[in-house]
Amino acid sequence: MSVLFVGSSAVGDIVETEVASRADNFSDLLLTERGALDAFMTGISRASDTEALIRKVSNLSGIERFSLFDADGKEIYQSRSDRYGWLMRDRPGGMSTGDSLSDSIVARKGQWRVFVKNESTRPSVIKPLFRDGRRIGFLQVQADITADRSLYKSTLFKAFSLTGLILLVATGVPFLAFLFRRRKIVEADARIEFLANHDNLTQLLNRRRMQEETDRIMVTARATRERMAYIFVDLDELGEINASLGQANGDEVLKIVAKRISFACQKDDLVARIGPDDFAILKRRQSSTNDVRAFARRLANALGEPIEQCGEIIKPRISIGCAMAPTNGRSHTELVKHAELAHFRHKSSKQDDLVFFEAWMDEDSHRRRNVEAQVRHAIENDGFELYYQPLVDGSTHHVVGFEALVRLRDNENNLISPTEFIPVAEARGYIKRLGTWVIQEATSQAAAWPEDIFVSVNLSTVQFADGDLVGIVTKALERAGISGRRLELEVVESLVLDQSEAVLDQLRSLRELGITVSMDDFGTGYSSLSYLWRFPFDKLKIDQSFMFAMANGEKKVEQLVRTIVSMGHSMGMKVVTEGVETEDQVRMLRECGCDLIQGYFFGRPAPANEIAMETLTRFRAHTARADGPRQIETTPALEEVGRAGSGRRA
Repeated sequence: MSVLFVGSSAVGDIVETEVASRADNFSDLLLTERGALDAFMTGISRASDTEALIRKVSNLSGIERFSLFDADGKEIYQSRSDRYGWLMRDRPGGMSTGDSLSDSIVARKGQWRVFVKNESTRPSVIKPLFRDGRRIGFLQVQADITADRSLYKSTLFKAFSLTGLILLVATGVPFLAFLFRRRKIVEADARIEFLANHDNLTQLLNRRRMQEETDRIMVTARATRERMAYIFVDLDELGEINASLGQANGDEVLKIVAKRISFACQKDDLVARIGPDDFAILKRRQSSTNDVRAFARRLANALGEPIEQCGEIIKPRISIGCAMAPTNGRSHTELVKHAELAHFRHKSSKQDDLVFFEAWMDEDSHRRRNVEAQVRHAIENDGFELYYQPLVDGSTHHVVGFEALVRLRDNENNLISPTEFIPVAEARGYIKRLGTWVIQEATSQAAAWPEDIFVSVNLSTVQFADGDLVGIVTKALERAGISGRRLELEVVESLVLDQSEAVLDQLRSLRELGITVSMDDFGTGYSSLSYLWRFPFDKLKIDQSFMFAMANGEKKVEQLVRTIVSMGHSMGMKVVTEGVETEDQVRMLRECGCDLIQGYFFGRPAPANEIAMETLTRFRAHTARADGPRQIETTPALEEVGRAGSGRRA
């Protein structure tokens, strides 16, 4: 409203100025036009031509009417009368209405102008007329400024509109930019908050947020006595997937697994990724462990569906551990610890759909932490040892080689089982460093043995991941000064089942060095025969579980062993059987033509400086009985092994 008032006032001021300007111009005309003013003022010799000229000029100037007054303010001439317009309009000679100016106006001195407003659009101006410094009368001019007023209003409206538009642009654009920037800041804050609480890869809760939410729910559960299940899910063999298909494809597998876990859970369950290949689920309102078992079965079936990635078919396998709340813990720290312990038990046994936490598992956890500390100390301080177990010829029973087996002692100098510290070394990323040390130490020890004695070393799939295994082995052979034919490398079948061309290329390069490549633990795991033609193995090693089953009276085991030996020979491979402990087993293997035999019957694993005595003792105790009255003579090679080993510590 204030803007409109200011605009209207401005138009009025402009109109006054315009009318005053017209009055000034018209008065100048009257005063300068010869005889014009005198004729109007005196009424003497008023020429019609002069009057017509003045009227024409006034009309052209936008003056609708003008009046002349004498020095006393009495009207003496008016060009047009509104009062008598019906009777006379623009009559030549004009007229006089007898009107007079007010005394206040007549009494004014000097030059001045009085602006007279009315309700119409025809304002007028009164001003004095002077000649030679003497006032001779007054002039009143009434102008028709309707068109001018409309023009001024239109122009003013356009000006205000343009100004408003400029102000709108000047203020609106920054305001819109502010709103846009504010929205971006809000979105960025929301994104930052999301990333702070969620795993960037799987979009699940991260470990920190899982802990906060679990602890919050646990506080409420103390009052409601709600039973819950904290489930620890581990995706097995993710490292192998990354090694064979690459990190990017491994991440895609993780995403798919995460989605399947989410779909299997309810809306009020918590789902999180708490480790590289570890997930956690907090199942709400679980009435019994049977409900948890049913869920674990559904989860395993859902996650076990094949995944096609990079042209390969992957069938995910998981290990599941569960801790019940509040029985097994009243905080996230306790629950995740106990669920993880149960998961380790399930990972090693793979029995049932999952494993529930039990109190004794805490003791195992303490033992595992101690073993981990021992492994770390041994890695940093060269604390591992190599034991050697003899491999004997299946026909002559002569020692032809030894398998190098890594050993670790605890603080009390007792041996820790390899089934304990090897998984820990793999889980903590020490296995490659340990494997490299075993290769170097075994080849160095073999250099002290006779030329016809070889050493066998087990390889982990992790040692193939970086592609530098061939270089490590080559360097070890050169440093020991022995040829590749005196080294045998044992690999597990899962390595070849990955069908990685990089792995196969490394195996081929190792064979080109003269190294014997053996398939270890045949008959376990996948038990697939297809890999035997993917890579030409030199040896096939029958897993010790066959000999254990045979010793326990399992039927058809002997026939299976004979079949495997026959198959290996038909494919051009030598066959080794491990775990041999009885005379009957030795006799059966000799009859079926098994090439090499390994087991306690011929010698337990022992340090390098003890293997000669251990092997000789076993020979004297068992070989004579297995071969009847024939006396086995100690071979020169074995005696030399004993002399070489006595001077070295493995």
